[in-house]
Amino acid sequence: MLFERMQKESLEARKARDTVKAGVLTTALSQVKAIAIDDGHRAPNDADVLKVVRQFLKSVEENLALAAQGKMDASRADAFKVEKEVLLSYLPQQMSADDLRAALKKSGAKNIGEAMKYLKANHDGQYDGKLASEIAKEVIV
Repeated sequence: MLFERMQKESLEARKARDTVKAGVLTTALSQVKAIAIDDGHRAPNDADVLKVVRQFLKSVEENLALAAQGKMDASRADAFKVEKEVLLSYLPQQMSADDLRAALKKSGAKNIGEAMKYLKANHDGQYDGKLASEIAKEVIV
């Protein structure tokens, strides 16, 4: 389970004094726990971890964009790159364009809405939405 892996890697990062990795994992863990508690005091699950990781990645991407514009200290930009690598390791392997094409052909969808619904139901979190939409337009037309 991703939550246990995150706890283990957080502990290892703290022991190794890797402050950037430990910081992002500790913060992510607290967010995951908060989601689980808010949802009826249940145990955290993989969906909670993926939700938090995606939120954090969006924030890191925004910060990297600011750094690229020169609106941020370069040393902080390096830390964001490390955070991005750490967070990406928790996401499932992304489908390639060929994999998406094959899945969409297999779906038998007649329009883009059906195609995207099929991908969400069967491959949630495993594809880039923008790429999937472009490929769906190719395949379905």
